[in-house]
Amino acid sequence: MEQKGRKPIILSISVLIGIIAIGVTGYIHLEGYSFTEAIYMTIITIGTVGFKEVRPLSVQGMWFTISLIILSIGFFAYAISYLARHLSEQILMRYSSKYKMEKQIAKLQNHVIVVGYGRNGSQAAEELLEHNIPVVVIENRPKVIEYLRDNPRIAYVDGDATSDSTLRKAGVERAKALITALANDADNLFVVITAREMNPKLKIISRASAIANDKKLKLAGANNVILPDQVGGQKMAKLIIQPDILEFVENIMLKRSGDVSLFEISCSNLNHSEGKTIRELAIRENTGINILGAKTALGEYVLNPKPDFTLYPETLLFVLGTKEQVWKLKELLS
Repeated sequence: MEQKGRKPIILSISVLIGIIAIGVTGYIHLEGYSFTEAIYMTIITIGTVGFKEVRPLSVQGMWFTISLIILSIGFFAYAISYLARHLSEQILMRYSSKYKMEKQIAKLQNHVIVVGYGRNGSQAAEELLEHNIPVVVIENRPKVIEYLRDNPRIAYVDGDATSDSTLRKAGVERAKALITALANDADNLFVVITAREMNPKLKIISRASAIANDKKLKLAGANNVILPDQVGGQKMAKLIIQPDILEFVENIMLKRSGDVSLFEISCSNLNHSEGKTIRELAIRENTGINILGAKTALGEYVLNPKPDFTLYPETLLFVLGTKEQVWKLKELLS
C-alpha cells in the first residue's frame, strides 16, 4: 500500500483510540467507574449496541454519554465511507491492472519468459529489456510481485512456473525463449520439462547450482545450462590471466548504447544470395560490417571465415558493427 494511502487509515485508527481514551477518562472522573467498567461503558456506547449501563448515570454522565455517541457516530460514518471507498479503489485498480497485463501479454509474439526474478533472473530481464526484447517474468513471491507491479516496464505473471496454466498465461506457445533462474535445481528441471512439452521449438536456458545437474537439465530439454558460481570463478581467473581482453569483449557484448556492438545474423531469409560466398557478396565493401565468425548447418563454428566461405539458409553469422550496418547486411542477404 502506498504511503499516501496509509496516512488516512492511521489517522482513522488514531481518532478511534482517542475517542476510547476520552470515554474511559470521562467515565472514571464523572461516574467513578473502575478502569474495566469505563472501557466496557465506552465500547457499548460508541458501538451503540444498547446494552444496559454498569449503574445509573448522573446528569453529567448522561450528557457525556450523549456527546460520546454523537462524536462516535460522526467518526464511524467518516471511517466507514473512507475505508469503503479506499478498498473499492484498491480492488478496482488491482483488477484493472491485472486485466491490462493479461491483454498486454496476450499480444506478445517471440518474447522471452524469465522464470524467477531473483539475482540472476532480474539481471537477465533487465539486459533483454535494454536490447528492446519483450520479456514476461513469472514470479509468486509477494514482495517481488509488489515490486513488479510498480514497474511498468516489466510484464509479469503471478503464479507457479511449474504449472501448465501459469506458463500458458505467460504465452509459452508463442515465446521464442525461456530462461529459468529458480534457486532450486529440481524446480528448474520441472519447468524445463513442462515448457519443452508445451513448445518443442522453444529455446530454453536454465540455471543450475550443482554441476551434476547440467546433464539432467539438458536431457530434460534445456538448450543451455548456466552455472553462475562456475562462471563467476572463471571470470575472476580470466581477469588475472587476460584482464584487458575480457573487459574488451564484455564492453562490446554488454554495450547498450553507442555505435558498435556484436550481433547474431541468421541467413534463413536467403534468396538470390543462397550458395554465394562472402567474396561474391562483397559484404565488407557493401555494408562495412566485420564478420568475426559463423556457425554452419552442422553446428560447427568457424572463426574469422575466409572470403570463399559459402552462405546457406542454415548459416549463422556473428558480426561486429553498427545497427545501420546490420540493417544493410540483412537487406543484402534477403
